[in-house]
Amino acid sequence: MAINYSIARMKNPAEPDVYKYYPKAQANGSVDINELSEEIAYATTLTDGDVLNVIRALVKRINLHIANGQIVKLENLGSFQAQIRSDGADTEDTYSTSMIRKVTLQFRPGIGLKGQLNKANLTFHKVKSLKQKEEEEPLP
Repeated sequence: MAINYSIARMKNPAEPDVYKYYPKAQANGSVDINELSEEIAYATTLTDGDVLNVIRALVKRINLHIANGQIVKLENLGSFQAQIRSDGADTEDTYSTSMIRKVTLQFRPGIGLKGQLNKANLTFHKVKSLKQKEEEEPLP
């Protein structure tokens, strides 16, 4: 397995006036739900329609349980949980829910996903950044 990366110049969070260079993963394409369902169907006795229906039902059930404040654990895949982003209050008594800015979904990968991202299992290929690619493309 190989991960493409480019180098980006960014401010150092610890020292705002200092810039450092950091690697940034660059995607090598994408896979949609239809392609995944076909791959799973090929590897099992299910049809791709059956797999699509299961995935869609799973998403609906995850949404329902998250909205009810539950953590959804999917074994080796990982777990999903609601996370609150809020402004701080000076005291506990002055806090109100109006200070909540948004609720996000936190995903914690399980061992089935984490194991694949072990650095020993990967190779890295340096590629041009998207910005560099855009600069090299001739204008029409």
